[in-house]
Formats: sequence, C-alpha cells, structure tokens
Amino acid sequence: MELNVELLIELERKQKQREVAAREMLCLDIAASDVPLPEELAAAIERVFITELGDVMRHHRGYPLAERRDSYRTSLSILQHCFDDLQAAIDSFQAFALSDGWAAPNHRDRAEEFEKIIQKELFATANAALSLVEHARRVTKRHALPDYAAKRAEIFGNDGLHEFVTGLRILLHHLHMVEAGWTIIGASKTKSASATFMLDRAELERLIEEHRDGFKAQYKPMKSYVEAQPKKIDIRKVFAAYRARTEQFHAWMTAELDAPSLVALRDYDALYVRKKKADKRMSWNALLGNWLRNWEVPPNPHNHLHRFLTPGELSEVNALPRNSQVQADRVIAFLDPEGAADDRLREQVYELFRRAPQA
Repeated sequence: MELNVELLIELERKQKQREVAAREMLCLDIAASDVPLPEELAAAIERVFITELGDVMRHHRGYPLAERRDSYRTSLSILQHCFDDLQAAIDSFQAFALSDGWAAPNHRDRAEEFEKIIQKELFATANAALSLVEHARRVTKRHALPDYAAKRAEIFGNDGLHEFVTGLRILLHHLHMVEAGWTIIGASKTKSASATFMLDRAELERLIEEHRDGFKAQYKPMKSYVEAQPKKIDIRKVFAAYRARTEQFHAWMTAELDAPSLVALRDYDALYVRKKKADKRMSWNALLGNWLRNWEVPPNPHNHLHRFLTPGELSEVNALPRNSQVQADRVIAFLDPEGAADDRLREQVYELFRRAPQA
C-alpha cells in the first residue's frame, strides 16, 4: 500500500477516533467504579495526557468535593494575602509617619496617598473575608461537617467582630465608602511611638443605622460590636483579631478535609500525586538517559544546582563529599519532595554524579 497525504490524514483521523473512544470508556469506567479505584484504572489514569487529565478526573467520585475544596483553599489563600497586604500598608505608613519624611512639605499629600491605599486594602480584605465564608459553606453543602456550626461559634464568638468585618464589605461595596483616617500616637514610658488608621465609631453607627435593611441578620451583632468600641477604632487591631480567629477556624476545617475517612477525596488526591510522579519520572528518565548514553561528556550537575536549590540547600549539598552517593541522594531529596524517583532513576543520578569532574 502506497502512503500518500490523504491516507496519512485518514490514518491520523482514525487514530484520534480510537483515542477519543478509549478516553470515553475510561471516563465511564471511572464513574462506575467504587473508590479507591482498582489498580487497572489507576494505571490507566497515569497514562492519560496531562492536558486531558482534568476532564477524565471529573468522573471520579472525589471530584465534586475536591472542586469545592480547591476553590475554598484558593479563597483562603487570597484572604491571607489580603491580611498581609493590609498589614504591610499600615506598617509602611507608620514607617513614613515616624520618619523625617513627615516633616517634608508634601507629607500631607503622601498621607492622602496612604489613605487611598488603606481604602483599597480594606475593600479587598472585607470582600475576601465574605468570599471565604461562601466558599466554606459550599464545601459543607457537598460534605457536611457536623461540628461546623459549633466550632464557628466557639472560635469567632458572639461579640460581632465577624459580622462587622463582613458587614464592612457591604458598606464599602454597596452603600457607602467608609473613610479611614490616619493617627500618630506619641511615645510614652511604656510604649514607643506608632501610627495607624482609624475608623470613626460615630460615623459607623450612623451608617449602620441608616442602612440597617441592607445588613439583614448582620445588623444587630454588627451594631453591638461597633457600640462596644472606643471612639476611634484601630484597623490594625480589628483585623489582627479577626485574622487570628480566621486562622484558627480554618486550620480546624482544613484538618477536617484532610481526614482519612474521606475516602473518595483521598483517592482523588492520590491519583493526582501518582500522575505527577509518573510524569516527573518520565521526564527525568528521558533527560538522564540521553545524557548518559548519547553524550560523550554528560552535563556537570554542579554547574546547574544553583538554578534549582536555595542558597541554604546548595550549601548543605556542597558540604557533602563531592560526587558521592550521599550527595546525590541529598540533591534528589531537595528536588523530589513527592518521592517520584525510583531505583532506576536514582541509579542514573548516581552515574551522572560519578562522571562529573571532581573539582
């Protein structure tokens, strides 16, 4: 049979049809299987192209909870970054306010710039806090956590701080742009000088009352919290307290979602780790095999370690006998935290180091 362009195109088309049919059958088998998946299906998933893995894994029984868990984790990470950014902005203002720059003619303009920055960070943090609440609820709708309500009440308390922070988002986003003013506090016998941003209690009380219908269930605890605060409410202290409660609660929730009893979720995660390991082994085997078999002089690994290791890790590696197995093992430990390296791959790394120059 003479091969021509048309025949090659037809052969390629039929091959793609077979691949699509095989993938569809794999998806059906995964959907019909109990968890953990049998080894035959797990091995088949390991062979799936990484670009198609997500579509295939949507048929796994662990996917519905994993999808919500992953969105929850992202939301938690965003809030943590928002906390950091708000704190950093206040710290930057304090450094400026307590420096010689405060005496410069344009210091009022700089202070106004900081006010706008704080306004933005307040907006971002309050929105991220409410977003995290919604993502946590989405998780519990997919998988009920029996102690969720009790743990939330235990950690966040009933003083209205949680409602104030999430309610602040409504004020900032929908109703009224709350202004945060800077304050410089002079040094005393017991405390050094500091600078921060404050919210005016009377103004908040007025706005909360004016827009009470917009807060619904948040109205009473939010109002109660504000009324219990001093005339000027320190943003730094408010969000430091809220962050501490948030981190405690979500450490508990994260641990609950890591429980071995969530068999489908554990299997889903394990299959992704298995796939990552398999792809890593394949990639490194291809590189090492080429270097060791086809290159007269393989690359010197010591010339490249600085690209992949931190200065501290590199120092630890260099302190070991050069090109020794123990040195190679330490490099593998740093570069392979998932444990993808098998005996065959490890032997190739040993050989690469043995063939490296001694100096």
